Amino acid sequence: MKRKFATVLFLAAAACGGSKPKPAPVKTPDVAPVVKTPEAPKVEVPVGPTVAATIAEGLATPESVLFDAENDRYLISNINGTPLTADNNGYIATMAPDGTTVEKWIVGGANKVTLNAPKGMAIVAGVLYVTDITTVRKFDLKTGAPKGEIKVTGATFLNDLAVGPNDTVYVSDSGLKAGKADFEPTGTDAVYKIDTKAKAPKAVKVAKDKSLDKPNGLLVNAAGQVWVAPFGAKTIYMLDDAGKKGTAVELPGGGLDGILDTGKHIIVSSWEKSTIYAAPVGDTLIFAPLIENVSSPADIGYDSKRNRLLVPRFMDNKVEVYQLPAAK
Repeated sequence: MKRKFATVLFLAAAACGGSKPKPAPVKTPDVAPVVKTPEAPKVEVPVGPTVAATIAEGLATPESVLFDAENDRYLISNINGTPLTADNNGYIATMAPDGTTVEKWIVGGANKVTLNAPKGMAIVAGVLYVTDITTVRKFDLKTGAPKGEIKVTGATFLNDLAVGPNDTVYVSDSGLKAGKADFEPTGTDAVYKIDTKAKAPKAVKVAKDKSLDKPNGLLVNAAGQVWVAPFGAKTIYMLDDAGKKGTAVELPGGGLDGILDTGKHIIVSSWEKSTIYAAPVGDTLIFAPLIENVSSPADIGYDSKRNRLLVPRFMDNKVEVYQLPAAK
């Protein structure tokens, strides 16, 4: 704050008396100097993501959140139990963008629906595709009615889905089974693709090898490149159509799950570090923490209409919606 000092006038007093000569007046400045306090430099404080909504009621082991742009809603896959149990009690819930309304929509065991442990989701031409242990199930995006299924022979833990050019759907198999204390590897680690336009769509192997490190999240970017976020490592990598690994980028933490492209950033979730990382899109991806202290962040989604990050908290039975800062 600037401080101003009052103007001080110094006047000389005239001496009187007899014949004594008058002393010369003392000359002083009319105005005292003004002392200015230097202004504090302007510092831009970066604004990070802020929580726009948190929802817990009506959710049971939420694994994935998908923005349904056509109907302006969030779809949430709920395992409702363990990820490998064929109990037909999984369900897809719908959530309003403001977080006020969550409703069960596609429910295992109701209306001729089979849904055991739903995980990744993708939308193609009015059809919702959902992974369910060893099967990819299809549902009408408007009514939720079943529209068939695609069994993936040899798979053990189908996980994520991503849509590529020509409406091709890519599917990851994390290659896991239930063990005595935790999940154990099965060696079926793979990425498949499905031609959804085919008369009889089926899963075709892109790559199948233990070196895929339990492939989890999938992303097909604007250039048609397939990126894999593996749960068994901390390095995302690119796969070509022949199944060969290409560019690889290491992150600070492993246990990778969701991966998405906002157009400005690539965002990846890490269970190991309870952190969501982001890297500006470019020739070189350099990841830094975007949101920290987020336990069990599973298959994240992106609301492109509102620039929001959708985070399912797998172990906490809730979903958090983060408002991302405007891109500069």
